[in-house]
Amino acid sequence: MRMFELDLNTLPKLNIGIFTDSYRPYISGVVRSIETFRQDLERLGHNVYIFAPDYPEAKPEKNVFRYLSLPAPTQPGFFFPIPISFRLSFTVNNLKLDIIHVHTPFLMGSLGAVMARRFGLPLLFTYHTLYQNYTHYIPMGRSISAHIIKNWNKNFCNRCDMIIAPSLFVKNLIQDSGVTKPVQVIPTGLNLDDYCGKDKHWLRQRYGIAPEEKIILHVGRLAKEKNIGFIIDAIEQLLKSHSCFKLVIVGTGTEEDELKSLCKQKNIDRHVIFTGQVTHEELLKCYAGGDIFVFASRSETQGIVLIEAKASSMPIVALQAPCMDEILTDGEDGFIVKSMPAFVQKIRFLLDHEDIAQKMGNTARVKAAAFSSPLLAQKLLQVYYYTLWQKKDTPHRKKAGSIIK
Repeated sequence: MRMFELDLNTLPKLNIGIFTDSYRPYISGVVRSIETFRQDLERLGHNVYIFAPDYPEAKPEKNVFRYLSLPAPTQPGFFFPIPISFRLSFTVNNLKLDIIHVHTPFLMGSLGAVMARRFGLPLLFTYHTLYQNYTHYIPMGRSISAHIIKNWNKNFCNRCDMIIAPSLFVKNLIQDSGVTKPVQVIPTGLNLDDYCGKDKHWLRQRYGIAPEEKIILHVGRLAKEKNIGFIIDAIEQLLKSHSCFKLVIVGTGTEEDELKSLCKQKNIDRHVIFTGQVTHEELLKCYAGGDIFVFASRSETQGIVLIEAKASSMPIVALQAPCMDEILTDGEDGFIVKSMPAFVQKIRFLLDHEDIAQKMGNTARVKAAAFSSPLLAQKLLQVYYYTLWQKKDTPHRKKAGSIIK
C-alpha cells in the first residue's frame, strides 16, 4: 500500500476513540502500547478518548470511559467488560470522533466496530496478540477455540479499514490468513529518555545482591506462554560452571507459585529473586541495574521488554522466535539461539567477557533509537490521516484530503 506524504503540522487535530478490553491498572503489553501512543498523540495536540473495562481499584480519569466488568475465572486481575451502553452513541457523537481505533477483536473491539459503522468513521485495529496461542486461558474446548478464534480474527480484520501490526512477522501472518484489508507495521515505541540516568545500584540494594554478582534479568508476566521455566532450567545448567550471579525475575502472574516451587525443587532458589509487582519507576531501576537480559517466549508479536532492555544498554540472550530478527541483530546487540545448550553457552560467554557484554549493550542502546515513541506516533498519525482520506462518503474526509501532497 502506497502511503501519501503528509505535513502533520498543517493538518487539523484529531479526536481519536480507543476501544480496548484491557487498560490500567491492569498491566500488559497492550496497555503499555495504548498508554505510550496516547501520551505522544496528546503531546502533539490530539484528543484521545479511552473506552475500557472498569476495575475495582480504577480511579476516575479524564477522557476515560469505563464499562461494567466481571473478573476472568482463569486469569487473575483481568476483567471482561460488558460492552453495553445506552449512551455510547450520544457520547461518540458529542465527542465528534474522527477515528475509531480498537485494540481487540472481541468485546470492546466489536462495540467500537459497531460505532464506526453507525457513524461512518474509519476503523483501525491493532493486532497485538496471537490469540490462538492463548487458548489455555479458556476453560473448555481449547482445540476448537483456536480454530474459532482464527476465523473470528480474519473476519474482524476484514471489517476494518486498516490493520496495524506490531511486526513484519505479524503482518505476514495476517495477510496469509486471508485478510484482504491493508496492513501497516508500527511497533510500540519507548520514550528513550525514561531509560537514562536511573539508579544502577537500586536493584542490588533492594534485594541484597553483592557487588561482585552479575544480575541476569527477566521482565514479563509470569504466565505459561512466557516460557520462564526454560530460563530456570538454563540457570540450573549455568550453575554447573558459574555461581556468582543472581537471576532476577520481575513481574507477577498465574505461574508465580509454580515457578518458585520449581526453583526450590532444583535447589537453585538462593540464586533466583522474584520481585513481584513493581511500580513503573522501580521497573526502570530494575532495567538500569541488570547486566544481561534473558528471554524465552515464543508467542510474542513484538516483545516490548526486549526494546526496554536495549534502551537500558543490556545485551540480550533470546530464544529464537518469529519476530526476534526484527528486534535483535545476532552477535551485535545480543544473541538469538535455538536450543538450551546454546542459550546457556551465550549467557556464560557474556559472564566471562565483560568487555564484549558492555560493547553489545552500548550497541543495543544505539539501535533502540529506531523504536523512539515520538517517531512511531508520527507514523501512526500518517496512517490515521491516510485512512481518513481513503474513507469514502464521509464528511470527515476533508480533514486530510486537501492537505495531501
